[in-house]
Amino acid sequence: MESRPIRLASHLRKYLLFYVLLVIAIAIPLGYHYAWFFKAHVQQMKILILSLAVSTLYPSMVQLKGEEMGPGVKARIKETIIGVILIFIVAPFMAMLSATYISYRLVAIGFVASNAVPASSASIAYVMLAEGNVELATVLAIISIVGAVGIAPLYVGLYARSVSVSVPVSLLAESVAIALVLPLVLGQLTRYFLVKRRAKRLLKDERIGFPCKKITNSKMKETTKCIEGKISANIRPYLSLATMVFMLLLISVLIANKAGLLIRKPTIAVDIIIAQFIVYAVIISLLLAISKTVRMKYEDHMGIIFIAMTKNESVAAAMAVMAIGPVAALPAALVPTIQPVIAIAYIAAAPFIAGFLKRKAKSQTPVKGPTLVSKTPYSACNDS
Repeated sequence: MESRPIRLASHLRKYLLFYVLLVIAIAIPLGYHYAWFFKAHVQQMKILILSLAVSTLYPSMVQLKGEEMGPGVKARIKETIIGVILIFIVAPFMAMLSATYISYRLVAIGFVASNAVPASSASIAYVMLAEGNVELATVLAIISIVGAVGIAPLYVGLYARSVSVSVPVSLLAESVAIALVLPLVLGQLTRYFLVKRRAKRLLKDERIGFPCKKITNSKMKETTKCIEGKISANIRPYLSLATMVFMLLLISVLIANKAGLLIRKPTIAVDIIIAQFIVYAVIISLLLAISKTVRMKYEDHMGIIFIAMTKNESVAAAMAVMAIGPVAALPAALVPTIQPVIAIAYIAAAPFIAGFLKRKAKSQTPVKGPTLVSKTPYSACNDS
């Protein structure tokens, strides 16, 4: 029988969009009624938002398999280059173009930040649901994280200058370092001690029975990977639960902090949503055209699209409150209401996409919701 945290993680994952909308609906009236509180505690709110941003990102960094970076790039050089172009050129450039239609300049700058940040922890989960290339997606996720440290502040700084708003690039870089590099380092250290070192101990301990140990010693590398996969699968629901809880808390604080502005100018939210749909439409259309032209496999297409579209808005929120202004964090709070809708719709369209690319999808059953696959991708594992 599944434990309560696992059931709760599954429930939140399935109804995440509903809970995001719910916390927004609650945060707006509360934030408007207690606007005096947020005005009196501006510095404390900044610290709280930054803490929640780091806490949201940390669990996904524990799950990130940094050791797969080298082999993944060598195996899919062409696809990796296409993914990098979409992540670091197309998405931010389209965000800068779409942001010109957002009347409030600080919100527009925040919108660019929300599209210049790296992939989210849900990105690889969406790839798994679509039966895409998880290894390619992992490589692109790592590249997006490393690249965002320098590229995200650069794009935001350039756009801010173009709309005559002074935003120090050094402060933007500092915010990204705190919100991104810190959880990345802590997450990879946690992964090393919690997963990799533990897997080695389990492999050597003859007293502990483990399904993976049925693999012969001649395949020691595969056995170790299998054990690591089993450990990762066991802790994944807990990490996923932590990410979703902190994300909902972060969204509620971001919305409540600027509830008065949303009530006075509700068109700001509409502008953000329309601009984000434009960015998604261009990324999807462009990748479909490229995939068709270069005869890209369906699995590789799905491995790229979700990393290019879905972003970790906690990093954008940290950039906004530390370097731009709290109002610039509104896109980071509203974009998560759009991302799951687009991602799930794209997964549901998998049979049509596979047909367009002249490839047969492995599974053509409709997907009802984002339920993270619990099994590890390693073929060496034996569940029996």
